[in-house]
Amino acid sequence: MTGSGTENDPFIVDNWTDFRTIDTNSTEIYVRWADAENKIIDFNNILPEGFSETVNIPAHVDFNGWTLKNFHSTANYYSFYCSSASDAMIENLILENFYINSSNLFYGSTLLKNCIISGMVQYDGNAYVFNGCGLKNCSLNIKTNAASFTLMSGSGFSSPKSQITNSDVILDISCSSSNASVFNSLIKNSRISGKIRSDNQKITIGASSSMSNIFNLETNAPLYYQGYGISVYNSDFAQKSSDSNKSFIGVTSEQLKNAEYLYSIGFPIGIE
Repeated sequence: MTGSGTENDPFIVDNWTDFRTIDTNSTEIYVRWADAENKIIDFNNILPEGFSETVNIPAHVDFNGWTLKNFHSTANYYSFYCSSASDAMIENLILENFYINSSNLFYGSTLLKNCIISGMVQYDGNAYVFNGCGLKNCSLNIKTNAASFTLMSGSGFSSPKSQITNSDVILDISCSSSNASVFNSLIKNSRISGKIRSDNQKITIGASSSMSNIFNLETNAPLYYQGYGISVYNSDFAQKSSDSNKSFIGVTSEQLKNAEYLYSIGFPIGIE
């Protein structure tokens, strides 16, 4: 490991052992993963039985396109505990095929930027994937059969670390309890697709202000949405709850492919 950990001279790491030695209490630590031909950390080769304790993440980490693969956690509460520094950021991370039996994948007050995250949450209680963290320019593919599930929950919605922005989300959710709250946060200019099955009477996909999103979801219960600006949902596969905001507009699969039609109802973009 080289560098001094400052913004202009970050620690440069190329292995998990060195990364885990870095001080995670300081909010002034900067880390960058090295340029390398092989940018893969396979936890099946490091800790195949999984992490029983929380993994703390420094305040500023640029993973530089490295893949953390087959991360398995059985920590009681938090799989990854993130910094609460005002400018804390995790960027350019590929977290592939994670599997957690914990109540939170990421917990803290950190912005995840330009990240690709895929895996499975299996938990008997109320599970969160991003609790207090924000997402920007991210791609997610998340599956869960947790009893109760919230993909993202934030507070103080004006902060980017309580928002999901310009992101693509694929979901496969099955909940046996009372809550399937996909987002309890501000959603902006994002696309959410996949399947949600819940024993609840309605599925919350936007409990706070949202704008310009596409919800292409197959569900077994009505979608509840509260927000401003036009967001659309695929009415071929889902219905909306009667108390959803009027700016949540149903469109067919064909209309969803028609950018000109979407623009005519006040929605600014289309999808392929």
